[in-house]
Amino acid sequence: MIHFFRRLCQEVKKLKQIFLLLVCLLLLGGCALKEEDDRGYLVFPTLQTAASSDCAPETETAAQTEGLKKNAEKDTLSLRACWLPYPELNPQKLLDIRLYRRYIRSLLQPLRRLAATDLFVQVRPFADAIYPSGLFESSASVVATRGDTLPFDFFAVILEEAALLDLRVHAWINPYRILSDAAKKETIDSDSAVGRLLRETGAPDVLETGSGLYLQPASDRAQKLILDGVRELLRGYEIAGVHLDDYFYPPDAARGDDVFFSAYRENGGKLEKPAWRREQVNALLRGVYRLVHAKEASLVVSVSPAGDLDKDYRVHAADAEKWAKEPGYCDWLIPQLYFGFDNVTLPFAKTAARWREVCRSETVKLIGGIAVYKAGKEDVHAGARGRDEWIRDDSLLAKQVRRLRKLNYDGVSFYAAEFVNFHEKACQMLERVL
Repeated sequence: MIHFFRRLCQEVKKLKQIFLLLVCLLLLGGCALKEEDDRGYLVFPTLQTAASSDCAPETETAAQTEGLKKNAEKDTLSLRACWLPYPELNPQKLLDIRLYRRYIRSLLQPLRRLAATDLFVQVRPFADAIYPSGLFESSASVVATRGDTLPFDFFAVILEEAALLDLRVHAWINPYRILSDAAKKETIDSDSAVGRLLRETGAPDVLETGSGLYLQPASDRAQKLILDGVRELLRGYEIAGVHLDDYFYPPDAARGDDVFFSAYRENGGKLEKPAWRREQVNALLRGVYRLVHAKEASLVVSVSPAGDLDKDYRVHAADAEKWAKEPGYCDWLIPQLYFGFDNVTLPFAKTAARWREVCRSETVKLIGGIAVYKAGKEDVHAGARGRDEWIRDDSLLAKQVRRLRKLNYDGVSFYAAEFVNFHEKACQMLERVL
């Protein structure tokens, strides 16, 4: 009997040890969910090893990613894209290629959680470049000061890292914008292509407004510079396409293009000024489209206008309805549907439905852009009812994706890459999307 009790005690002791070990493992697992990187941002636990290492993603993880992609292909929203804007390209101004590669890897690998297929990389945000260019100065988004010597080709590194994740990369350009503050135009190198345009008497090829400095949409010389920049990208890099954002005519252009409009009317032009301005933007898009498709028919021209169709047309001279219905302008149309369902002026459901009505072409894909960056934030322009919608409704992003699916959109694009992984509220909301 004594022997029996001794043995029973030993077995109980072993069970206690096993129980304590399990508790520890569970606690460690729970801690992993709250691990943070050196910027204090939440990191998805399944991505920690790959994101912090200097090697390619592990085979098992790659297989899981492939499974997600196959499931996404069965979905009506088979195109799943994400924007990588200039503030996220190199916020810490890393000039060591190894450190930069690790940063980009940590930024891109979480996109596998969304079964992402495409990435829009803002290579030219302010008539500058994140790659060695014969036309544009280096971008202050990746180096300390505009025009500094690039320590390496930032775009090439992003392309290499994206290829490891099977992401198609589109070169995103802001076609017209030079500076957000025109008063800083002295910082532009006078020997650069933009600087030479500025040196011209009266600078007719540059549009200066209260909102910034822009290449003149009506100028043939300015348009040629933009197209030469597209040609440079197509020659230098294996990309999936060229992407243009929503910065077309600035809202405060006023009479800044009068000299060009007057010449047009003197030569027999019949269009009124608003329609003439839209034709300047249309001409640029047609030029980009021809260039890109001359390089390779399978390449994509994508455009992402603001979500307000009427304002696009009236204020920014962006005729998105024409681009959606007529060939030769774009392959993908990606309206920025950055609104909640309770937004007073542009509720998500109604706005998304209107874009679907506008874009029913068999050749132009419609992709809904949604605002991951608003997760957990007050939306000050949404009206009283929609002001706190992004704070109180954790299912908001999931509802938006479901609505796009119901409307037969061809895909969804998330703004922006940083928020997919590095912001806790956005992570929680995106978990409901997956």
